[in-house]
Amino acid sequence: MLRALFGVVAAACAGPGADASARRQRDLARQSTAALASAPVVDLHAHPGAFTRRSTAGLPVDAIVELRAAGVSCAFFAAVGDGPVIRREGAGGIRNFRDPEPRELNRSTRGQLERVLVRAREGHLPLMLEAGDLSRLTRERAPAALLAIEGGDPLEGEAGRVREFHALGVRSIQLVHYRVNELGDIQTAAARHGGLTPAGADVVAEMNRLGMVVDAAHAAPATLRAILDASRAPVVVSHTGPAALRSYARHLPDDLLRAVAARGGVIGVWPLVRQRPAPLDQFLADLHHVRRIAGIDHTAFATDMTGMAGFTAVLTYEEFAAVPAALLASGFSEDNCRKLLGGNVQRLVESVLASA
Repeated sequence: MLRALFGVVAAACAGPGADASARRQRDLARQSTAALASAPVVDLHAHPGAFTRRSTAGLPVDAIVELRAAGVSCAFFAAVGDGPVIRREGAGGIRNFRDPEPRELNRSTRGQLERVLVRAREGHLPLMLEAGDLSRLTRERAPAALLAIEGGDPLEGEAGRVREFHALGVRSIQLVHYRVNELGDIQTAAARHGGLTPAGADVVAEMNRLGMVVDAAHAAPATLRAILDASRAPVVVSHTGPAALRSYARHLPDDLLRAVAARGGVIGVWPLVRQRPAPLDQFLADLHHVRRIAGIDHTAFATDMTGMAGFTAVLTYEEFAAVPAALLASGFSEDNCRKLLGGNVQRLVESVLASA
């Protein structure tokens, strides 16, 4: 990790650190390494190794090596629940272009999860399954995966199927993605349900019962508020940004950032940019804004690794290695870094898993 930091920290530390001396760069590298020495680093939303692609037979081992090299303790490995029925349509963004066949999305999601599970069975990648797993794995310096589903589409509106995915090792489900499914409305399409459906509320209740992390990313404002009301456990919004800084369909206004935090939730800020190459300036500004509005105890990061095409300031985990030093250079304290980079997610995840 130090080698990566020495090479890229000068470019990454925009603003206060952009013209820093070589000594300052070395100090930041040492500080960031110290800040992470015994703390978890948790990527709240990612698709490492592009295991979601049907052409990938299994998760590449080098993806696990990249996690380790970047100092990432755990990543939420998100299978895409509506993958076969969505596509990118130029400037129109990602859209649902057809209806799924019965059980089609269930089979697709299981196939994606199997590509990660095969590495877990081979001993390459431990899974986070119970409270305490992340603390133990952080001490062992072994990168781990928390299996997640991006979009509750494979449930087909049946809360009973939550148990099936829990039995496979899934510990987080994002209720909606780019398809208005049986559970609720989304940010990027016209509302059909007026928020969370009764089936969506049942899914939230079942996830609470099993001790699974409810993810409200991509949920329309009414859906998000209803998820917060329905869940007896704190929820995450795994990957988003502040609408106050940039008007974007996937970002949240300040009142919703506060609402998530008020219920004990955690907001994952992603490094969205308009084009590459891009410095970390906007990512850092977004993180600072969410910290001011929601509080440092409710702020986290999410790379959305391999899920953002080229619209990201952190295209690879090698590039992510510069982020801790950039956080320090932009004014975050070491304690704040430890919370933002993984402490907050660890607290929420372990609390939720223990509540089963």
